[in-house]
Amino acid sequence: MYFPVGWPKALAVPPEDIGGLHSVLCNRDRVLFAVITERSLAIWYCRPCVQIVCHCRSEESVRTLGTNQKAAWRPDSTSVAVTTSQGHILFYHLEREVLAGHGANCYNQTRGGRFPSMRSSSSMEYGEGVPSIRMTFFTSVQIIGKIECLVCVRDELLVATGNGMLQRLRWDGVVNGKTGINIASIPFSIDLQHSRASTLDTPGITFTHIEYSGLLGGFAVVLPDGRAGLVNTLAGKVENNSLQGVWAQGLENVTCVAVNNRYRLIAFGCTDGLGVVYTVDDMTGALQVSHRLELSTKDYPDACMACGPVSRLRWSPDGCVLAMAWDRGGMAVWSVYGALLMCTLGADQGLYQESLRLHLFRIKSMCWSMEGYQLWMACETLDRTEVMELPTATSELLQLQFVKSTLTVNPCATNHEHLFLQGEDKLFINTGDLVMKQQWKDANMNRPLRESITRSGDSSPQKPVRQSNILVGNKQWLVVQIPITYLGSNWPIRYAAIDRTGFCIAVAGRCGLAHYAMFTRKWKLFGNETQEKDMVVTGGLTWWRDFIICACYNLNENRDELRMYPRASNLDNAFAYSCKVPSQILLLNLFRDMLVVFCADCHIALYSIERRDANPTPTCGGPSVVESSGRSQRSSLSDPSASLTLLQEISLASYIPHAVTVISVTLTSLRTETASSKQTSSRREAESLIVNVAGRLLMLQRDRSMTSGKENGDVRKKEKILPFCAPVVLASCVENMWSSSRSSPDKVHLSEALWLGCGASGMKVWLPLFPRNDEKRHSFLSKRIMLPFQLSIYPLAVLFEDAVVLGAANDTMKYDFQDCSSPGVSDSTPTRLFPFNVVDRTTQVYLHHIVRELLRRNLGSHALQIAKSCRSLPYFSHVLELLLHQVLEEEATAHEPIPDPLLPRIVDFIREFPEFLQTIVHCARKTEIALWSYLFASAGSPKDLFEQCLQSGSLETASSYLIILQNLEPAAVSRQHATLLLDASLDKGKWELAKDLVRFLRAIGNEDPESPPRTPVNPINAPIYPLPPPPQDGPFPGFAFGSQARPVRSYSMGENLAGVRERGSAKERDRERHHSVQATSTTNKKATTLKHLEDTAEHFFIDVILQRHARKLLGAGRLRELGSFAAHLNFELIGWLQKERSRAARVDDFVTSLHTLHRDFQWPMPVIALSQVISRSNSGSKIGSVGERSRSSSYDALEIGVNGMTLNDISEGQNRLRPNGMYASPSLRSSMDLLCDELRQEAMDSRQFNSNQKGDNGSTAATETSEMSASIVADDSELTLDDSMWNLANLDELEALSQELACRGPPHCETQLRYLLHVMMEAGCLEWAMLISLVLRDSMGVTRVVNTASLTDMPIDVVGRMREGLSYLELWADTECPGYKPFLLVIRGQAEVLTGIVDIQGSPQVTPIPTPESSLTSADFHALGFHGNASDTENPESEEQQSVIETELPQDGGQCALS
Repeated sequence: MYFPVGWPKALAVPPEDIGGLHSVLCNRDRVLFAVITERSLAIWYCRPCVQIVCHCRSEESVRTLGTNQKAAWRPDSTSVAVTTSQGHILFYHLEREVLAGHGANCYNQTRGGRFPSMRSSSSMEYGEGVPSIRMTFFTSVQIIGKIECLVCVRDELLVATGNGMLQRLRWDGVVNGKTGINIASIPFSIDLQHSRASTLDTPGITFTHIEYSGLLGGFAVVLPDGRAGLVNTLAGKVENNSLQGVWAQGLENVTCVAVNNRYRLIAFGCTDGLGVVYTVDDMTGALQVSHRLELSTKDYPDACMACGPVSRLRWSPDGCVLAMAWDRGGMAVWSVYGALLMCTLGADQGLYQESLRLHLFRIKSMCWSMEGYQLWMACETLDRTEVMELPTATSELLQLQFVKSTLTVNPCATNHEHLFLQGEDKLFINTGDLVMKQQWKDANMNRPLRESITRSGDSSPQKPVRQSNILVGNKQWLVVQIPITYLGSNWPIRYAAIDRTGFCIAVAGRCGLAHYAMFTRKWKLFGNETQEKDMVVTGGLTWWRDFIICACYNLNENRDELRMYPRASNLDNAFAYSCKVPSQILLLNLFRDMLVVFCADCHIALYSIERRDANPTPTCGGPSVVESSGRSQRSSLSDPSASLTLLQEISLASYIPHAVTVISVTLTSLRTETASSKQTSSRREAESLIVNVAGRLLMLQRDRSMTSGKENGDVRKKEKILPFCAPVVLASCVENMWSSSRSSPDKVHLSEALWLGCGASGMKVWLPLFPRNDEKRHSFLSKRIMLPFQLSIYPLAVLFEDAVVLGAANDTMKYDFQDCSSPGVSDSTPTRLFPFNVVDRTTQVYLHHIVRELLRRNLGSHALQIAKSCRSLPYFSHVLELLLHQVLEEEATAHEPIPDPLLPRIVDFIREFPEFLQTIVHCARKTEIALWSYLFASAGSPKDLFEQCLQSGSLETASSYLIILQNLEPAAVSRQHATLLLDASLDKGKWELAKDLVRFLRAIGNEDPESPPRTPVNPINAPIYPLPPPPQDGPFPGFAFGSQARPVRSYSMGENLAGVRERGSAKERDRERHHSVQATSTTNKKATTLKHLEDTAEHFFIDVILQRHARKLLGAGRLRELGSFAAHLNFELIGWLQKERSRAARVDDFVTSLHTLHRDFQWPMPVIALSQVISRSNSGSKIGSVGERSRSSSYDALEIGVNGMTLNDISEGQNRLRPNGMYASPSLRSSMDLLCDELRQEAMDSRQFNSNQKGDNGSTAATETSEMSASIVADDSELTLDDSMWNLANLDELEALSQELACRGPPHCETQLRYLLHVMMEAGCLEWAMLISLVLRDSMGVTRVVNTASLTDMPIDVVGRMREGLSYLELWADTECPGYKPFLLVIRGQAEVLTGIVDIQGSPQVTPIPTPESSLTSADFHALGFHGNASDTENPESEEQQSVIETELPQDGGQCALS
């Protein structure tokens, strides 16, 4: 509501004002301030803060009459009365003075060269200046008895004396009345009706504090014994027989009092540092406790006791906040109903304990300035640095700056939708967090799918755009500076309004108005200053579409008006619409196209707003537009204009005590009866008026009892003229109110609710209860319900559809003055003790509060409807966690048993959503272990929840449950569940999770298997919230090639057992020699040995699991997943492959394995270019011609395929050739056979070359033929084309090159394949190396495989399987994939080499190769005695393709991994 900004300003008191400051007091208009010291009276001006005049008393006057104590202003600011310590009242007379050369001002603002005026009129002064005032001492009056306090009542002074009398004095110093009023004779009672009154028993009792309130009709008084009450003037006169007091019950230690006329509240400060606020009962006149002002012991422990009693209380001019000061130092600012907005006692305020001990900071007096933008404080600091000396007092006059919410003075509908704060010269704007729709991007074009429609107007049906909710946070304030050209003569800013979009702002000061557009960053002011000075905004302003509506007073014609100014036009009366109103307007508001106006005569008027394009200067009720020039008649008719039509008037005179007590007036579509949600969302009309009267919310609904269902005429017109029923009270202690004028079909409950801000009581929501479609509606069931809940922030805006409350809070920044202290300024000054204040924007979700209150009231069906409507919110899972966490903390830490706990209902409610398992474990990990038993007693066993996670595939959530099991169960149970999760994560390809689980299993292997740990341990980095994927450290995002974190040891149980036996025999010999001395030591060593044995077994068990999964992947041919598995889990792939090359690494079906490689690595099947087939068929020319260039071209043509042919198309027998889309006809297939026959002869040249590749050192020479047959891996940047290449001889080569590049897979997949080829060659798995070379169409790779088979001691069955596999591949290529036929012809020589090896060493018994249609089974996974699940022996074939990132080939040939 009110928030301090910056440092307080220290006002320099002139040196002639000798003595400490006593008080500071403002006049009625809060323009002039009286600063009272012991012997002087000074008058200050508010803006600029300068001293106008000062009167210093002489030493003789001070010695005779006493020092100054208190003061009071006359209502017309012409006199000031000052009391003295010896019972005298000094009267000073003030009058305007005309100075020679300055006029009536002592300071004038002039236009400087650096700030030229932007106004058109030169006849007006830039500013009004500081008035020159002459102050003269008038007279002094001596009062019998000590003067305790004085107050101004109309044109009289009421003085309470120490002898128990009330004296009435006129401002000329004459005592009014023959005798005074004896305070002891005033009767006091509990109320004004039923209780019996009694007079005060103590003779000579008086009032220590007194404050007058015209709206309450009496005085708020404080007695010396600590009692307090309200003295009512029954007949409106201060006489003996017309006064009756009402006690403030329960108070016996009151120190001060302050009255709030607008909210009809009385605040009392107490000696215990607390504040108690009372309200006046309208029926009985009794004082009832409204709320208490008490600092939280959690945030401010023992603060009230340390600060002492309350010394000062001051309400702001609008009555929205209360400033409180303590006697021992410190201050706080509260909202009208007790919400703490600021306090200087917190650690964040920068008041260090050392500073508080050495420099006692006290506020002796304080007063609010005009519009509450500054708080004037007369401060005193007691310096206690010298222990032996008395503390020295230092006085200072401070001015603390504030910004306030626009809702305090202008509670229009548009201001409720944004965070909008106004200061004396600037505006703070924040649009808040927005939940916006984000379109899914096209992966290929990287742009929204809706932009894929061509500009030519192609309106072909597109795929629907998928949208997701994202949270757009905005914590920064947009500060808009008000121009000095307007502020210089119109300070202060009284009203401010922002439109619904948040882009247009309007402000109104002392006269006129101005508006600002954020998209142009320009202000618009009146071009004619006369028009600006002739209007004063009195009732606020608001935006309707692109029009500014203001309630103003026309000084030129002395009448109240409603004006509408279009934003697009110049700010001039020629473009304004004006409508006369009968009385002064105090408030205005909007509901759609209806304007609500509240006038000073307690009447509400409803107007209809219509946009029109007629004459821009029409009037309502006669001519009212001020025409300063003839251009108004010639204004463009295209300028927008609008008009107002009076619809209805309602009188509230019978329901409100005074027009000033009306805080806000709102027209809404809410009703106490609610229809179904479908009917509500389809139509929203003005149904009710909600009026905030001094904090009480009154609702006036339209009376539809007289409407007939037969009338189907102009229904809308009849609804507008329906009368309103008598008001009903909805709530009390209401500060702000929010309602939505827009309906949301998805969130009907939230958009149809009424939100109330109630200060210290938090918030309340008046929620509709819509019946279900299948539910019978009963008349006795509630249609709406009021739900209260607490907030940790001060609400200023409600985002209905986003379930978020926006607010602001005071924050501070500490600053060390030691580095920049000046010699003339002490470190103990109050300005050094105050921190730098800033305004921070705060946000809080309220959805979980609503759900909790509904479940508490057994309204779970409505809570479920609301929660399901908010499932799309990005923070919905966080809402469920907050709901569970708050209830768990409250019930688990309750001191008394709860007969009807809410936690089981909360758990069952969360169980209705898929986020149940995640919510339970996240809440548990954020809670103490001592509360877990209470949580899982309702949620279920962690073991069962863990199994549910496994069944649902939520492996990350299951890993979080492992932390719970580790702390609640023995280590054996944790190890068992971690093993299950490891198997599942390996099957799902969750490599990072599997890596963490392996580390977890190795960590818990050293723990005691029987006792669970008592403190939480987190060996697994299982995040509470989903985290982004970690960055790839290796050079290849697809495979993490290069370095290996640490090698995984391979354990041999036999070797370990032998070592254990050897160590055991050594210990036996030692025990025989030293049996009597080292018995205990031997026992410890034995235990250590056994534990090491157990740890070794655990590590061996983990290695068995990893090897089993690796065998499963290799047996299924999923080499890409095998590479990722090895890289992420630091699996020693080459060594393991060497052991498995005759078992799991053997390939029995080359065709199926080749298909699997193509699918996993996204590698297209090779096909033959259609143009080459047709051209060769027609010309009959041979590819091989004379010259190396033709030879190179022929080998390139051997590797060309048809782009886009898929395996499914081939297997289904469609035999399509792409991209031309032509089907292979019989003649075309014969042409392809002819091409293959022609290429066989040229392929014979490479046979001799391949057969002679053996050398003494076993190396393979790279020749031109092998280079040509190798796959192309060059960059696109290396392929440059010039004009010389564009000839008929090169066209075939270019086409072949383009087809080759088109048929290759992604570059990162090629890198991965080549690395796997390297690994397979190193491990001796020649069958897989052969298949990878075929996929890459790398004849050189095939040559290396054959050479390795011939040069090494390779089993004959491996060579035989490779030879038989190539034979089956040739057969498969002839029938199903012709694209492989040219390459198989090229490597036919290598196949013959394999045949020769088999013939020389003997024909092995080769396992019969199944047909391509047959499925393969994986290897046996029961090695080493480990028996897994039945599902582990299956060969799952996942159709999902994993996304990979482009990688590079390493130089060192390290391990590999997939991301």
